Amino acid sequence: MLKVIRTRINRWKFKRSVRRLKDTEFCLVSNSCTASRLYQVLGRQYNTPFVGLLVKPACFAKLVADFESYMAKEITFTKKSKYLKHPNARRTNTPCPIGQLGDIEIQFIHYSSEDEATYKWNQRKARIDYTKLYYILVIDQICDPENIATYTQSNTQNKVCFHSQRDLEFPTGVYIPSKMDRIGNLYSKYHRLVGHFDFAEWILQPEQPKHPS
Repeated sequence: MLKVIRTRINRWKFKRSVRRLKDTEFCLVSNSCTASRLYQVLGRQYNTPFVGLLVKPACFAKLVADFESYMAKEITFTKKSKYLKHPNARRTNTPCPIGQLGDIEIQFIHYSSEDEATYKWNQRKARIDYTKLYYILVIDQICDPENIATYTQSNTQNKVCFHSQRDLEFPTGVYIPSKMDRIGNLYSKYHRLVGHFDFAEWILQPEQPKHPS
């Protein structure tokens, strides 16, 4: 019962903080569904195509390092993921559409077809404001040092990386306590961010990720 109460309180705290951004323009680029939660809390139209999809950390790190060049490419599709497991679409439980921006793979896990994924991608891509970009990388399991280096050492500003490895410290990194070293789904369990990271502080003061005191 105490856990349920604590969860409800932290969800309220998260939403209260995010609502500080109601008059602030931003464009979130995330490798998971985490960013979607902020838009939904604010009741705001998606101005980013990076919602309802997954981008593996290796691909996301490369994407962020040269974001505008990759986004200038047209989205194409392939029938097979270059990763070991081809994920299923959440709605159909059949293999999800796999998009490509050059050598970047995008797994459209919340889309039922390539046509739907293409339409939504292009519609939301057209709304991107390249002067207000904020990048969110969620590493679900073990952090690969090469991916972290690519992500943190690029000249791109306004980056954060959520991970679950207690003893790992690096620029932009934010440790989220997790069971069995898996960070899990921060879209549905966004309350776990409370006390570890504040999106409003980060976006309102974008020089570096801000941690609650």
